[in-house]
Amino acid sequence: MRPAAAALCAVVVSLMSVLPLGAAEYGTREEAVAMSRRVQEYFAKHGAEATLKAINGRASMFVDRDLFPFVFKRDGSLSVANAGIPSLIGKDLYDLKDQDGKFIIQEMVRIANTPPYHGWIDYRFLNPKTNMAEEKSTWIERMGDYFVGVGIYRNEQPNENTVGIISGSPNSDDTYLQMAYDLAEVLNDGDNLRILPIAGIGGPRNIRDVRYLRGIDVGLTQTSILNSFRRSNERMGHPDNKIVYIAKLFNEEVHVVARSDINSIEQLAGQKVNLDARGSGTSYSMRDLFKTYGIEVVEVSMSQVEALERVKSGEIAATAVIAGKPVRALSFLSRSDGLHFVPLPYPVQLLGDYLPATFGHDDYPGLVAEDETVDTVAVGAVMITVGSPKNSERYHRVERFVNAFFPRIAEFQKPPRHTKWRDVNLAATLPGWPRFPAAQEWLDNQRREQEARVSPAAVGRSATASRTAVVPPTDAPPPPQQPTGELFEDFMKWRIQRAQ
Repeated sequence: MRPAAAALCAVVVSLMSVLPLGAAEYGTREEAVAMSRRVQEYFAKHGAEATLKAINGRASMFVDRDLFPFVFKRDGSLSVANAGIPSLIGKDLYDLKDQDGKFIIQEMVRIANTPPYHGWIDYRFLNPKTNMAEEKSTWIERMGDYFVGVGIYRNEQPNENTVGIISGSPNSDDTYLQMAYDLAEVLNDGDNLRILPIAGIGGPRNIRDVRYLRGIDVGLTQTSILNSFRRSNERMGHPDNKIVYIAKLFNEEVHVVARSDINSIEQLAGQKVNLDARGSGTSYSMRDLFKTYGIEVVEVSMSQVEALERVKSGEIAATAVIAGKPVRALSFLSRSDGLHFVPLPYPVQLLGDYLPATFGHDDYPGLVAEDETVDTVAVGAVMITVGSPKNSERYHRVERFVNAFFPRIAEFQKPPRHTKWRDVNLAATLPGWPRFPAAQEWLDNQRREQEARVSPAAVGRSATASRTAVVPPTDAPPPPQQPTGELFEDFMKWRIQRAQ
């Protein structure tokens, strides 16, 4: 039996003494591979003896925070160099096993002697910062009659590949939270990318959290709130250009559920109405809507589950929630509960921040009859981030997220994902707001690739046709949002149709 156990004890003592326990930053996978390549280049230029001497002498090019190279003979029989743990030099560690029973050195030998003669090995090893055995990944690469390795602790990498998304409140059955979970389920990819859904309040708070809260890279909010956020800052003389959008997502409908004796929004004047949690998107936008309608209500704040019970009992007149239909908490209601949707008019003052919408029987079978529709209004949902410098860690995290999310949009538009994904058009624009550069670059590349696939015959068509006939991919969602002028014309047509 080789003295692997004794050598592992030496590892503990040596690691505790040579590595910077208070380091705030750690090496990444890319940096580990780069250090291995530096060793290879030095080996090719100066030979084996000089390379091993430089590593064992802890040359500055071979020590970077918690990164350092080690070298074994190619058959794994001897440790010949180690810039981080000099006590292992000259030791036979061939039978060394981790806590899970993996033969660490033997696996490294296999990688170094099997094409392509390099790769990652995962195992558990002592982390001097926590003094516990933790998951480690080491890049192994063949080097003449040796192999070189440079490793990182995987739990020290989360900030590089983890994207925090601030979404909505679980107490409101929020569409945002459901969609954030969808993003995590589809995009999570081990150490390459991890989506961390974070329950938030929504609305204005999500904008502030994206801007100021550490660990929040992406947020979901309403377009009306985003526009109001900008207007408010401009009125105070503080124009804000730090927020950029990744994608305009879908529309969220305004649901006002009231007792059966309340048939119009005007009847809510002076009555108690639940506007969801304070600071939520529903709370903010409902105040805006009631102001537009010229109605003052007595605001109360509680969860939707509690509010619905209080509407049934007559303690409050109505509850409001802004979320993508169908809202799960409302799907189980029926008119036999003494509840119904209050119709909302669409005055022209709402144009720009809100859109007309309807509920039908298919949306809420218990609340809307088969031959009936209920008019309401909707507001756009948008995915935002901060316009960080392109060389910043945050920019790279969000860029990694975009490059994983955008190509897989078709997967989100299939069951069992939230039905609102089917309304998402990644090419839709948000007037007046800049798009996150990596997102715009992806869309531009897609457009160029699509244009390159256009047949030569199509190129010869008229100039007018060529300006309008950019063919979307077969799985692409509907075309982008129309300009405001066309939107107004559509709105007027909609009003005329509704009046007929």
